[in-house]
Amino acid sequence: MRSPTENDKPGILFRRDAATWGISREEPPGPHAAIGVDGSLAFAGLYLFTFLLYARPNELWPGIFGAFPVTKIVAVATALAYWASMLTAGRPITIWPLEVRMLLLMVILAVLFTPFAISPQDSVDILSDTFFKIVLIFVLIINLVTSHKRLHSMLKLMLICGSGLAVGAIRDFLAGRYTKGRIHGAVGGMFDNPNDFAAALALLVPLAVALALSNKRLARLAYGGCALLLSITVLITSSRSAFLGLMALGGVLLWRLKPRFVFAWIAAGLLVVAVVIVMIGSGNRLSTIFNPASDETGSAQERRLILQRGALVAVRHSVIGIGMGNFHHYSIQEKVAHNAYLEVWAELGMAGLIAYMTLILAPFRSLRDLELKTAGLPDEMSRHGYYLGVGLQATLAAYIVCSFFGSLQYQWYLYYPVAFAISLRTIHGSESSKATNTAVKAEAAGEVLWSQVVKGTLWPDKVSYGR
Repeated sequence: MRSPTENDKPGILFRRDAATWGISREEPPGPHAAIGVDGSLAFAGLYLFTFLLYARPNELWPGIFGAFPVTKIVAVATALAYWASMLTAGRPITIWPLEVRMLLLMVILAVLFTPFAISPQDSVDILSDTFFKIVLIFVLIINLVTSHKRLHSMLKLMLICGSGLAVGAIRDFLAGRYTKGRIHGAVGGMFDNPNDFAAALALLVPLAVALALSNKRLARLAYGGCALLLSITVLITSSRSAFLGLMALGGVLLWRLKPRFVFAWIAAGLLVVAVVIVMIGSGNRLSTIFNPASDETGSAQERRLILQRGALVAVRHSVIGIGMGNFHHYSIQEKVAHNAYLEVWAELGMAGLIAYMTLILAPFRSLRDLELKTAGLPDEMSRHGYYLGVGLQATLAAYIVCSFFGSLQYQWYLYYPVAFAISLRTIHGSESSKATNTAVKAEAAGEVLWSQVVKGTLWPDKVSYGR
């Protein structure tokens, strides 16, 4: 009788015949692994750009930076680093979800309508100063934020920056430092307008809530405190649109979250209502939401007239828009419409409005599907996916409300949440595909092994048990 040789041992057999049996082995690192094909350098640039977007160094330290375009330089450098890594790896520059195509359609319409605008320079200014950067960063986010770790790091950065702005606003409020009777963002820029500043903070609240519920112990307390801080800051800005957005996101969170959290959110809602009652008083600006005629400044009445003018301009220019950034030339006293949908309709035509609405509404379906698939699953990835899916739905709902009362269409507030929604569904789609492929390969390998056993050909070398 011959004893089995070294080559007959199961371990050797598994390694030698893995390809024959259909078992996939882990591939060694490719030739591009050492040069950052995963986009690590580009992601660092994206992270820095987001920090600068909130820190606003040109407005915060004008004596140091002046008009030096530091954020533009970082954006361009990040894009070049990303494109270089993709071209080196021979990979496509970007994925093409529906939201990206709608965003590019808005850009194309803006460029096409620029020659027909009363002030083509206004269109060029918005495109070059803001919107091209929005498109660039949007594409970078959906292609670089491809893991839970990266997504959470971006969310944490935005919450830390937003909380810093909120602390500054509360400090100004307590010290009685107002600008034209309102609290503004400390760094100016896109936060200089109190309504835009309040909207930016309100859109961060659901993300803070999502991270609070998906974490434990001290992290949960920290994120919960962040959500409360942001909510209080929204209230002290006396922004009517942001207040309504805060109520909308609270309603979505109550509607979508699991039943065991309902009582906690009811308690939080009662707390917010109590704060509102204390702060509103009889003559506060927020009280004019329910009684516009009581607005002594005339702001509510003026906005009603501008909305009527905006609707008329939009209907008349449904095919060929008046040009991006040109609505104020058609408005009353050079005012914006304070309604993103009317302005997009008037400036980019009906096609632009459809693209803009699709960009806002398209993520809801995938976020809802993700919510249903991950609800009740015990693993950490599913828990994070569930709460972030609900949080992003609440953020988009708040934006829908805020943008109905503000001209936010060419600001950053919408595009980060939509890009995060795309990243989230990509991450979970990739994880689901990996799990499915692993299960299929394991099942196929098991079937092949069993057939080898049944046929008596499991060992490649015949073993004789007789003389």
